[in-house]
Amino acid sequence: MVSEVNSEQELFVINEELRELIPHFVMHQFDELQQMESCLRSGDLIEVGRLGHSLKGAAANFCLDPLSRLGMAIQDVSKLGMNEALVPLVKKYRFYLDELKIQVS
Repeated sequence: MVSEVNSEQELFVINEELRELIPHFVMHQFDELQQMESCLRSGDLIEVGRLGHSLKGAAANFCLDPLSRLGMAIQDVSKLGMNEALVPLVKKYRFYLDELKIQVS
């Protein structure tokens, strides 16, 4: 179960049964994020969309709803060819991963 940002609570509600697996997920997602940033710079929106799709599913497996919804948004926006609209979404991806890393460390 996941919750949106609230000034008095953490971004993610971590399922305790999955907590020990999340650091590995985060490391893998940072690799995917770097690949996504590179593809965005080169204009490869098909690969950006594929990576967004991957994020959507992987985050859903860990019950990380904000990340899953973000992956869906990245996938959808890339299909529309809206390169400039992807920039803030990819920045949000990095922010979410940084926050998740802090929460599970």
